[in-house]
Amino acid sequence: MHRQVWQMVRPFGREYRIFVAGVALRQGLLVAGGFSLVWALRLCTEHREIPEWAFVAAFLLFDAGYLGFDLGLNRRFSSRISFPLFGHLRGTALAKVLRMPLEWHQRKSSGTLVGEVNNGVGKVTQTVESLSRELCPALIQTGFSMVPLVMFTPRTTPAVLGALGVFMWLTLKENRRRRPHARRRYQNYARDFGLFAESVEAVQPLVQYGQTGRVLGDYRALQEDIVREGLAEARLAARYGWWRNMVVSAAKRGCQGYWFWQYREGTLDPALLMYLNMLTEQLLASFSGYASLLERLYDGLEPTRSLVRMLEEKPSIADRPDAAPAPAEAPPGIRIDNVGFGYGNGRRVLDGFTLHVEPGKVLGIVGRSGCGKTTLHNLLSRMYDVEEGGVLVCGKDVREWPLEELRGRFAYVSQNGGIFFSGMRLVDAIRITRPEASFGEVVRAAEVAAIHDDILRMPEQYGTRIGQGGLTLSKGQQQRVALAQAVIALDQRRRILVLDEFTSALDSETEARVLENLEPYLEGRTAIIIAHRLSTVRKLAHRIVVFGPGGILEQGTHAELVRRGGWYAEMARLQATCESEAAEPELAISA
Repeated sequence: MHRQVWQMVRPFGREYRIFVAGVALRQGLLVAGGFSLVWALRLCTEHREIPEWAFVAAFLLFDAGYLGFDLGLNRRFSSRISFPLFGHLRGTALAKVLRMPLEWHQRKSSGTLVGEVNNGVGKVTQTVESLSRELCPALIQTGFSMVPLVMFTPRTTPAVLGALGVFMWLTLKENRRRRPHARRRYQNYARDFGLFAESVEAVQPLVQYGQTGRVLGDYRALQEDIVREGLAEARLAARYGWWRNMVVSAAKRGCQGYWFWQYREGTLDPALLMYLNMLTEQLLASFSGYASLLERLYDGLEPTRSLVRMLEEKPSIADRPDAAPAPAEAPPGIRIDNVGFGYGNGRRVLDGFTLHVEPGKVLGIVGRSGCGKTTLHNLLSRMYDVEEGGVLVCGKDVREWPLEELRGRFAYVSQNGGIFFSGMRLVDAIRITRPEASFGEVVRAAEVAAIHDDILRMPEQYGTRIGQGGLTLSKGQQQRVALAQAVIALDQRRRILVLDEFTSALDSETEARVLENLEPYLEGRTAIIIAHRLSTVRKLAHRIVVFGPGGILEQGTHAELVRRGGWYAEMARLQATCESEAAEPELAISA
């Protein structure tokens, strides 16, 4: 794992080496500054003509220079390593998540995934900071501090080194015993983040169904698990901490006893004794820094390991080395030949399925739920790969396209709606699929989607901010904004439009306006319209395909399908009956 972590921080290697060199110089100045008091006392005794203020001024000058260097070094670390590293890791993690296929996301909880990324990035950044600001200075200071001890009192050196060895052994043993508790604690942290985020997202139905008490009970039980593991770690830390501190105390008192003996023998003067005592205090205190650092390193192992696993996971759908897009002028036709596909639950959604859509034509797809209508949408944009057969777009198999180029040929409205970021203005939400679009183009797209009048009635009109996931908009408004996003994305490159249940939340009158506005935009473009309501497809589609459990049950124009008297004709009769019954109360009220 250390190799993978190094790969993540490698772009900052040069700055890191400069920082370490600066740390070495700083720690050398720190040790030299301590010895300067010994030098000053001896000089003051031998040269009484030197005034005391000269020594004070020299010390202040040294302190000012040291402090300025220290602050500059820390400022450089923050500006060149710490904050940029955090941003780099977050960007890398988001890029990885966005490039993973849809089936990968469906296997994961979005809240838990965000929790793992947050913990992992935080711990990697914290580890780099700890290594830079604590371990490197401590190691360098230990090395520099050993030099005067070896020079002036070599017999105490084995005691200090022995104490360091025992101290580190106890620290490593403690952290090995704490590791299982830390692993379970961080797994619970990820569950905590996921449960909290999903509870906030589902707050309305949870309250309406009276399930807040049960969710709070589950959440409290999870917190109790976290507390239990944390307390187990705290007990181990207290036990091993006592033994470590006693080892340090024994080494320090032993050194002080030996120095007292040297002082009585006249081999140490008071100034040198004070300096050695201060040096040893600093040296032994640095042992606690080692322990604290190791504790944080071990504590960060699990979230760091989760982040590394995610970043190293290979997407099952990726560009081929020889992938090349079809020519821009290639006709935007679609061919689905003998395709077999299932979602991994053992049930085949498509088996030997074949469908062709000619360039510039509009295909309507209707049928029962679960028969594979939306699956086609996902296979065309290669959100999933077919298991058998082939899908061709613009005359080229989708597996031979670069993914970005392939998806750049489509504009979509999915069942899940459009793209809504919290706090985004409506004007920016509409042009999020083509950010360079002008305000005039935004308005035209909104007019096509029949959302323009609604926007003008809002407090800030196109400057109105939307809530998380578009919650400040009704479902019908969300669908129409999503359609506007698709319309504004259409250009010379995006010439294929896929509309999946894009009017399901609209009333009949609004749907009729949307379809009428949309018709001119479909000229010269290939479109697939997936719907349950037949009114959505019969006006625009050149051909309608009826899906069933066995594949395509029937296909033709609206009139042809009605004449055949099959499933489509029956659905047309039922939906017409429902529409007429829904209209009767309105007629009675108006009468």
